[in-house]
Formats: sequence, C-alpha cells, structure tokens
Amino acid sequence: MRKFALVALLALLAGFAFAQAPAAPALVIDYQMNAVAADDANNYFSFKGPVATANKDQFDAVSGASKLESTLVFNYYRNDIFGKKIIPGGFRSLFLYPIAGDKTRLEDGFNVAKLADGSIRIRFAHRGTASEIVTDKTGKIAFPGATVMSRKVGYIAGEGPQVISSEFSADGSAAKIDWAKVWDKNIAGGKVIGTTTNKTGDITPDVVTSELLGYEGALQFTFDGKILKVAGELKILKK
Repeated sequence: MRKFALVALLALLAGFAFAQAPAAPALVIDYQMNAVAADDANNYFSFKGPVATANKDQFDAVSGASKLESTLVFNYYRNDIFGKKIIPGGFRSLFLYPIAGDKTRLEDGFNVAKLADGSIRIRFAHRGTASEIVTDKTGKIAFPGATVMSRKVGYIAGEGPQVISSEFSADGSAAKIDWAKVWDKNIAGGKVIGTTTNKTGDITPDVVTSELLGYEGALQFTFDGKILKVAGELKILKK
C-alpha cells in the first residue's frame, strides 16, 4: 500500500514536468502539543498532501492508537519506495506525540525549551534513540538541510518501556537523561547497556537520505512555555 502511494506520488511529480508553469505538490503541516501536561483533547496532528491527508488526528484512549491512523498514513511522506528518508526520522517521532497519548510523552522525557536567543529546542528519547531538534532564532526550520541530532542511548524490549544506559541516565529513565553527556563527543559509543547485548551509539546526524524526493520550504515553531505548535508548507520536489 505504501509503495503504491509513493509510486503515485512520483507519477504525479513527473506529470508536473509536462505542465506549463507547474506548481509543485506540497505537504502542509499543522500541529499542536502540550509539552508539560496531559491534554489529549487539545493535542492534534494534521497533514495534507497529494496522496494522503489527516485532519486533526488525535489520540484515542479506547483503542490506544490514533483515531485517523496517522502513525501509518504519514509514512507516505517519510520514506521513498526504497525506504530512504525524505525527512529526518526525528521529525516522524515529533509529529506523532500528539496522537500517542501522554504516557508516551512521559516515558520519552519529551521536553521543549525556548532558548535565550529565541530558538526552540526539542529533546526526547524514543525507543532508545535520543533526538534533539533546534530551530533558528525565529523559530523556523528550513528544508532542505533540516537535521536532527541523534544518538542511541538505550533499548526497548518488546512492548515494555525503554531502558536508558546508566552512562546517560541515573535511574535508566528518559526523564533523568543527562543531555550534556548525550552530546559529549568525548563519550564514545559501543558500550554494553546493563547485562544485555545492546550497545550505545555515537552521535549521529539524522538527515535525509532519499535520492528521489525532497522537501523545500520551512516549518514555523512556536512555544509559550506550555503549548508547542508547528505549521508550514513544504514543497515536494523530485530530485
């Protein structure tokens, strides 16, 4: 299903090459997330594009999943038909917090801060991978070129909670991560986590890898100390 949709997207992009003064298709994002408290009724994730759309998807406490299945449907805009990233993987995790329930926010140590220069910094650790997204001084992140810093700092076994290496967290939780250590280049990866066979990783830029498609434009982030909002339109371009 995903490959069919992406083939359709590529065909659509190819069709624009034969049109006069074509307007590139776009992915439109509208996002709201309470970064400090449970707020399932007001958190939402909306996206609109040429092959799939979700209008204010939210967490469904009954099913334990998103009401409009954005967890699956947004994949159309994540990777190309070869599985290469069209958008850094950390953005996929960021976009899914409003539809994952507050338990995920807490377990992942989701944290947002507005820095002194006006930039907005977002940190979280999902399924053992720590990620950091930072905007420019105006709250924007431009594409192409958007990068998420990432590092494997833990692991997750089955459906259980993730376990963070004691090298980075005093109690093994994401909430207690020492982020200065996470981004310390002098702390090498490759160390065994606890008594498992899992190992920590090195600091790695999470970047686009697709040779077929890319995004152009900017996402505007705002944060008032409680509510994180993200909005913008990204043109979908064939490389």
